[in-house]
Amino acid sequence: MVSSSIIFSAVAALAVVQNVNAHGYMYIPLAEFEGTATSSWIVQIEPQWSGDWDSCSSDDSDCLTSVYTTLKSSNGYSDIRTLLDSDTDLYGADCGYTNPDATAKDPPTTGDATFSRGMVHVGPCEIWLDDTMVLSNDNCLTAYGDGTVDTKSVFTPVDYSSCSTSDCMLRFYWLAFQGVDSKMVWQVYKDCVPLTGPASGDSSSTSTTSTTATSTSSTTGNEATTSTSGDTTTTSSSTSDPTTASSTTTETSTRAPTTGGDSWTSTGSAMTTSSGDSWTSASQGKDNQGGKGWSGGFGGMGGGDAEVGNPP
Repeated sequence: MVSSSIIFSAVAALAVVQNVNAHGYMYIPLAEFEGTATSSWIVQIEPQWSGDWDSCSSDDSDCLTSVYTTLKSSNGYSDIRTLLDSDTDLYGADCGYTNPDATAKDPPTTGDATFSRGMVHVGPCEIWLDDTMVLSNDNCLTAYGDGTVDTKSVFTPVDYSSCSTSDCMLRFYWLAFQGVDSKMVWQVYKDCVPLTGPASGDSSSTSTTSTTATSTSSTTGNEATTSTSGDTTTTSSSTSDPTTASSTTTETSTRAPTTGGDSWTSTGSAMTTSSGDSWTSASQGKDNQGGKGWSGGFGGMGGGDAEVGNPP
């Protein structure tokens, strides 16, 4: 015959398991714990904003969300991290039960984060990467859960690109509303997960890429100049072959006494370069010491339930 004490113990154990399942922790990326792992809230306190909390039942998400958002605005808060980090004696230790010095985890490449089970309490939650908030919702039960503990809540989208390439800290906050003895209470959750950097394919830094271009230039020109010298006809051809570029130039100069000046015509001048070198050409006569040329270049109160051991 099975004793009543054994039956009572089995029922009590089942109640503990169900209570644990009603809570949760950051699963992907995985939070590690100081000592024994626990999925419970870190403090359970009465609402710190005076309002009509008790007019709502625990499963009335619309009523609770309306009360919360109204009081959040009237109390001057835009996020819950500011509130929950303002007093660790009241709202629980920084990072809760989790270990902020654990081995850094690689963030998921799927642009999301996963809770250890489904969220079943109404209330706001947030995810921060260092001091950048990357996810926020006033009712994470309806936004990321289906009302059961069996389907893990997936927070999406989460942009990990703001995480430094060296490391950053993921911080998860959840303020859950629960009815206890006909009174509404606040349950506070805080998880910390050190990350190795941004997700694969993301980057919080910029890089510069330099390229080398090859350019080809061809010029042909006819120009005439009149000055006051005598007449001379000069034809010259020059070829230069430097190490990194080659050029061939043919020029014809004609001096004719028009108004007592010089006439100079240059034709068929072409150059091709692939290295950004410059080319210079000049013409001068007996009285012309200048010449013409061209040059160019290109260049509180702990939770009551626990799980033993870290999760897989």
